[in-house]
Amino acid sequence: MSDDNQTPRTPRQRLGAELRRLRTLAGLSGREVARRTELSQARVSRIERGNALASVPELTRWLEQTGAVDRLEQFIAATEAALNDADNWHEFMRADTFADMQDAVRQREAVARTQRSFLSALVPGLLQTAEYARLVFIASDLTGEQDYAAAVQRRIDRQQLLYEQGHSFEFILTEAALRWRPGPRQVQIAQLDRIASLATLSNVSIGLLPLDVETQAIPWHGFTLNEDVDDEQPYVQVETIHAYLTISRPDDVELYRRQFAVLRKAARTGQQFSDFLNNLRSDLLSGD
Repeated sequence: MSDDNQTPRTPRQRLGAELRRLRTLAGLSGREVARRTELSQARVSRIERGNALASVPELTRWLEQTGAVDRLEQFIAATEAALNDADNWHEFMRADTFADMQDAVRQREAVARTQRSFLSALVPGLLQTAEYARLVFIASDLTGEQDYAAAVQRRIDRQQLLYEQGHSFEFILTEAALRWRPGPRQVQIAQLDRIASLATLSNVSIGLLPLDVETQAIPWHGFTLNEDVDDEQPYVQVETIHAYLTISRPDDVELYRRQFAVLRKAARTGQQFSDFLNNLRSDLLSGD
């Protein structure tokens, strides 16, 4: 992972870096500020790294303990501005790698008890086979300098969360995402088998938006809704061409929650989903 002294890129990271600077100037360790502010050490770490935003009461206690309570209004305004955050890919890739990105995502996923993902273009990372993931990383690499083996290993490591108690996952995919072929036919067949296997897990639900069925659900773009998050409000993550977005503003999160409900209503699940996978697999095996 990137070093804590690395120049912060996003509003969340800059806010966390300033809180860390105040703690350091006050001569407090992370453990000590956690005790004094009644936060867990993990929560302090997430705030300082920009992976979480402090609430107003948490900010108040932090600034009181670091002798900067006169800056409370400034920090509240900065927190409000950082509710919806964007990490530019070009800036990210100058400082981090695909493997670093997987570590950062894994840390955030680990504290979310409920994750709901919609993908319109490709299979979600948590469901990908190693070879499918490798081909996705190659297609996404604009520099040609990434360590694909390391990135794939970290993505596979993330998938261990699927087997942990206390976490639930719901995925909705489009038919186009399942039909997209990043490599040879056998890669796609193996990927379909992987999805079929994971769909049998009791804490994993997978649905499909078929192309030949009438629906009022418009698949605008992919997103992941993280809820039941430890010490944090629900938030949404969106990958765009130019940036990685984190959306925490409650009204905006609610829009994504409603959109997912519409998509879920239109999705085919259970036996219908299994039948589709089997039919698509048969088509691939027959060379269609």
